[in-house]
Amino acid sequence: MIKLTKTLFAFCISVLLLLSFTSPIHAVQFKTGTSLILARDQKIDETIFAAGEKITIDADIAGDLHCAGQSVVITSNIKGDVLCVAQTIKITGAVDGNVRVMAQVVDLQGSISRNLNVLAQNLILSDTSFVKGDILFGVQTIDLLGDGGRDLAGAGETINISGSLLRNALVNVSSLQVSDQAKIKGDLDYTTSVEGVATISSKAVSGQVTRHEMAPQENISKTEEVKEASSFAIVTVALFGVVSFFILACALIYFDKHRTEKIVNTIQTKPITSILIGLAVMVVYPISFFILLVTIVGLPLATVSLMTYIISLITGSVYTSIVIGWNAVKLINKSKTPNSFLSAIVGCTVLGVTVNIPFIGWFIGLLTMLSGLGAIFSTLLPEKTK
Repeated sequence: MIKLTKTLFAFCISVLLLLSFTSPIHAVQFKTGTSLILARDQKIDETIFAAGEKITIDADIAGDLHCAGQSVVITSNIKGDVLCVAQTIKITGAVDGNVRVMAQVVDLQGSISRNLNVLAQNLILSDTSFVKGDILFGVQTIDLLGDGGRDLAGAGETINISGSLLRNALVNVSSLQVSDQAKIKGDLDYTTSVEGVATISSKAVSGQVTRHEMAPQENISKTEEVKEASSFAIVTVALFGVVSFFILACALIYFDKHRTEKIVNTIQTKPITSILIGLAVMVVYPISFFILLVTIVGLPLATVSLMTYIISLITGSVYTSIVIGWNAVKLINKSKTPNSFLSAIVGCTVLGVTVNIPFIGWFIGLLTMLSGLGAIFSTLLPEKTK
């Protein structure tokens, strides 16, 4: 039990560092049901994981809300973040943190104190809605009728703005409508492939209105400016990846040294077997997850297994990078056993550079992830007794 607790703690610390979650840590409750209702008279001080066909959140939650279902309705006050996946999501309450949602239809009628991130077919920000932070989106249609406290940025087929923004709008669109009622206090930058698809009221934008032509891909790739930007982006991503992986590796080594050594040893001694097991897990797990998801009894297990699977995908390459670093250091200094932290920084650096090699980098990255994933699941199996 102590070993399991240390492992989970290490995983949680690692994921927090990698994903930069800043909300406070609470206890966790799992809620499941075909028609799940959290009544208003309940007092919930924990983070909630909710799964069901129809989910209604009327109770105030003093933690984060994570949910998955067909229909999600949130009418209460959420003190933390909201992370939901559903067919339809409707929020009429107040969220003090960030909202990250993916759905066919997202209908916001309440308020969000931080940022709103949306992937959806239709996004509706009603005239009663207020987003204090940025609105980042990838949608087919967005109707902004409410108020935005900062920037609006994203891509959509049709964007209609009749609400207000305190700062700028930066959008990639096929059709843009900015009405007389709209108030954009900053600049409006929009990118289209054809002229004449935007109707913008002269009263609506306080700053500059700039249209950008969507240039053909072959022309973009030939400009020196884009080449320099691309090179800088590649270096930045690689550097961030190295630092993130090293922090993750240090957390695993420090908080769960015994299990980390066991997984690393499995990758070192059985690399091919680990890759094959990792490939099998990637193929079989999604099928198993959806089978569990459609059964009421299996919903809690599906939620827990999904978290385990995601964490394993994140940490898989980290374990393999430690193996790479150990062998690299050992090759240079054969007389001394490499230090785990030194192996981690060397391995993360080597892997960070290698995965950015054109054509073969992605394949190397896939193999390192599969080997780590296979080794993680191998150590979960009971050991053979003689």
